Amino acid sequence: MIGLGNRLQWRCLFLLSVENNFLSEATASSWKRCHEIGLMPTDPIDDNILTGRHIQSLLQQNEQTIHYTEQIFEQMHTGIKQSGQMALLIDSEGTIIHTVGDIDFSRRALAVQLQVGANWAERRKGTNAIGVALTEKKPVRVHAEEHYFNSNHFLTCASAPVFNSIGELIGIINISGKQENYHAYTYTLACMAALSLQNKILLEESKKEHLITLRELEHSSQNHPLPLLSLSRDNHIIRANHTAIRIVGSDAIGKVFTKLEGFSIETIHNEHQKLWQSVSIQKQAENEQHLYAFRDIVGTCPTIIQKKELAKKAAATDFPVLLLGESGVGKELFAQSIHTASPRSAEPFIALNCSAIPDSLIESELFGYARGAFTGANKDGSAGKFEAAHKGTIFLDEIGDMPLRAQAALLRVLQESMITPVGSAKSKAIDIRVIAATNKDLATEIKAGRFRADLYYRLKGIHITLPSLRERSDILTLAVHLLQKHASPCPFLTEAAQQKLLTYSWPGNIRELSGILMQAVFLAGGQAIDADHLAFEEPHEAVQAGSGKDHPLTLKDAEIKAIKKALKASEWNLSKAAGQLKIGRTTLYRKIEEYGITLF
Repeated sequence: MIGLGNRLQWRCLFLLSVENNFLSEATASSWKRCHEIGLMPTDPIDDNILTGRHIQSLLQQNEQTIHYTEQIFEQMHTGIKQSGQMALLIDSEGTIIHTVGDIDFSRRALAVQLQVGANWAERRKGTNAIGVALTEKKPVRVHAEEHYFNSNHFLTCASAPVFNSIGELIGIINISGKQENYHAYTYTLACMAALSLQNKILLEESKKEHLITLRELEHSSQNHPLPLLSLSRDNHIIRANHTAIRIVGSDAIGKVFTKLEGFSIETIHNEHQKLWQSVSIQKQAENEQHLYAFRDIVGTCPTIIQKKELAKKAAATDFPVLLLGESGVGKELFAQSIHTASPRSAEPFIALNCSAIPDSLIESELFGYARGAFTGANKDGSAGKFEAAHKGTIFLDEIGDMPLRAQAALLRVLQESMITPVGSAKSKAIDIRVIAATNKDLATEIKAGRFRADLYYRLKGIHITLPSLRERSDILTLAVHLLQKHASPCPFLTEAAQQKLLTYSWPGNIRELSGILMQAVFLAGGQAIDADHLAFEEPHEAVQAGSGKDHPLTLKDAEIKAIKKALKASEWNLSKAAGQLKIGRTTLYRKIEEYGITLF
């Protein structure tokens, strides 16, 4: 046990050493850490050394790194031996896993356990080059009395950290010897050895990545027949997948690439432009474009023609667009068409259903997450929808159903044009065009407190309200167009079938029309489509043309009417009203809040 007097003497010695610059900044910080955790210079040597299966397991885990280090130490062996020193490889926790060097010094080093299996972290061995380099993550030399423990004063040690390709510390290279054998080059030699090991590891990793890349290209060429070429700086063909070879010829490798129609070339190089290659990819033909265009919007109704022209004008701008209308009227068709006709058409179009995002995943879905952001996350992180849409268009469908928490995050991104992935301290600039859509009355949602007014005005740059199918005068024209898509040759609609189409209320709009016609084609079996083949969900609610009757209630209107009737009958007693409606009290309360029904 060290007495209080000895500790006070040690404290004075420590302060004096720092004031007189006896210690370097790194070693002074290390001495302070050692003092704070209760270590004393006269403490006995830590005799905890890994042996048996424990050290064998550790050596097996680091087998590849030890192999690379042996190759490096072999080149240094003669110089290290002649200078009376030894070189060591230490793992990321401070345990020595490989040593070479002068035999005589190695025997002396055993006295302080400078051997495989010993741990030289600061908490065990006080201030030493290995422990300081592990803590500070930078090269360091600790000479003679700079060591914290008196037992290590005979040493001079130099250590340098080794990092992997993603910047993680994976080990330490150390060169140690008796202080009287100190050489000025020892520190430099340790740094060079660490750098050599680091480069060797990076090179081997890049070889593995290259092998994986080649396998990916082979898989892509077999499953995704997209012509792909790699070009040298002087435009010679270096590599070509099977599809490209069929285009440019099997003898084209090594020849100068003459640009063919449909190919685009992108130059790839590092920041110093020492590595330089080009990739040439044949773009998809226009008729292979998966997104809709304005030519796909069919209709002769003056209203739909007017909305289409308005959308075309909006496409030429970069203003946000808000598409309004009932479910199934073609809001995503318009959104894709606007993107396809815009200056951003060559960039991504990313669609996001705002009502389908779980509350717990809002930020990560929208803005992505960094590596290791949360349990279960992809180990490499993930880009969010906004980053995926960079330079292109993001389509926020069902924006009226977005939770308030997500609305606040969305507003911030739209205002600042910056995103911050979950678990990251770094923000990223984004450049996107926003198109939003909803079937809700946002003005009503704002009054009910379910939608932010500031977000509404941010989204409402150009607003386009699409007509419902029952408001259009071209139902039969649209029906024929859809039938042409469902069957060839196009089935004939009897007069009775046409009349039935014209008198139905179409609560599901174009989506419902398409589904009913698909079923009718199946039922007709290649014959003319008659009224009996049109299987409406609720035929009793069809409206007779010219009868003057009102359109049938939508499901939402029917629920509101039923809830209000039950509330009135129960004198606004929620429990009684829920009993009459045969639903739970919580469900009733949720629907009252959802529909904005006033309780009085």
